[in-house]
Amino acid sequence: MAAGWMVAPAPARAAGSLVLMDAPPTQTSWSGGVSTRSWPSAPGSRARSNDLLPALEVLTPNGAFVSTDLGIGWNLVPLLADAQTASTWQAGARLWPQFGRPSRVTPRGIDRLGSRVTTEAFANVQATSWLMLQSGFSWGSGRRHDGQLFELGLTSGIPIGDDLIAVTLATTAANGAHLRSSYGIGPGESRASGLPEWRPRAGLMDWSIALSGEHRFSKRWSVSGQWLDARLVGDASRSPLTTARTQQTFSASLWYRF
Repeated sequence: MAAGWMVAPAPARAAGSLVLMDAPPTQTSWSGGVSTRSWPSAPGSRARSNDLLPALEVLTPNGAFVSTDLGIGWNLVPLLADAQTASTWQAGARLWPQFGRPSRVTPRGIDRLGSRVTTEAFANVQATSWLMLQSGFSWGSGRRHDGQLFELGLTSGIPIGDDLIAVTLATTAANGAHLRSSYGIGPGESRASGLPEWRPRAGLMDWSIALSGEHRFSKRWSVSGQWLDARLVGDASRSPLTTARTQQTFSASLWYRF
């Protein structure tokens, strides 16, 4: 992801009360639709990428999921605990794409950064009726696939009629390998580009706030949306490659449940 926002592997479905985490479905749920998405074209970039893409979500009673919003993974709690625990805890792993720096937004002399598929271990808990705590540790980013990210977040909600707007505050820390790949400039790159060398150290990468929600028109039709505003901090924010410290991501999806 462009910044440190974590999504619960079973997305919250509001039903007139403050419920931030759903229990796994009693039978496999299939949904499809279309999504419009907008995100920074590269880490720290002012340029943006926009696309209209198919949307898919498959949720199973045993916790496995395949989703264009959530990645491909498995929430293991339904296999290891009772139904009550599974309604308040999520823990498992998922595969998630992380976009790099394409050639069109890479300064001359700077090495291109390709996109990666990373692995994330996650643990989320509905601590109270109004607060969900989230955490994730991912690895596999960066040019040599040795980048690591650690994310912490908390989510609450604002009821609006029968719907719920979830509000998430989160922060992301990264190891040196991830920050050097995304924001660093090596000696050779410096000579080729004319930009100063920059060797970021491990530490905090961003703080973020996100809003997400869903509205059901009927039993089968619904619309969902997510907006993220992240603020780069530390060495990532001071990199010569960073042209915008504020990084925003947006998506809106129209769903049909089969």
